[in-house]
Amino acid sequence: MTESLVYLQKVESGEFVPASLYDEITDEHLAMWSASWIPAMKVHCNNCPLLDSPEDSHWDWKRKAEGWRELLGYRSFSLVCDNELQGLMLVNDITSARLLEQFGKPIVYVQFLSTAPWNRLEIASSPKYRGVGRIMVLASIECSRESGFKGRIGLHSLPRAEVFYEQKCGFTRLGNDSRHQNLCYFEMTEKQADDFCHK
Repeated sequence: MTESLVYLQKVESGEFVPASLYDEITDEHLAMWSASWIPAMKVHCNNCPLLDSPEDSHWDWKRKAEGWRELLGYRSFSLVCDNELQGLMLVNDITSARLLEQFGKPIVYVQFLSTAPWNRLEIASSPKYRGVGRIMVLASIECSRESGFKGRIGLHSLPRAEVFYEQKCGFTRLGNDSRHQNLCYFEMTEKQADDFCHK
């Protein structure tokens, strides 16, 4: 397992603080998820209408871990700051591009990406950290480059995250995918990846 130094921004003060990005989700990270994310998510969901629950509130990262660990072509990432789990991501490198200019070329596909409940404006009136999603997208781009895919990545977005991927990250929107729960599919080219990394 490799640990990389990254930085998150404290929303309250604007200060940038060190965090650790790991290229693996370990049992320790899953224990942190279970002990902190689940209770925080339950408290929020118990106090809001069902339709307002976070779109990934039902995700069971422990079950997902059991499903991918034995599979070739899958990689996982975890982000820890101040001894708290801030983000989790699962990607694979067995997917091909759909965008016309890179059609058929291999990409890294972001299968699941989630940030801690206390970092979300929809849950916390004053989120704790900013930048988790950006760091995870950067990690997936780097994973793509390491695989020889030149930064090409793709993903299906939950509806409330579409603005982030399209406007904040610069992905190309390819429309809703009826084969994937009708979620909107996004893809990033080599140039878009370079532009995002230089922001």
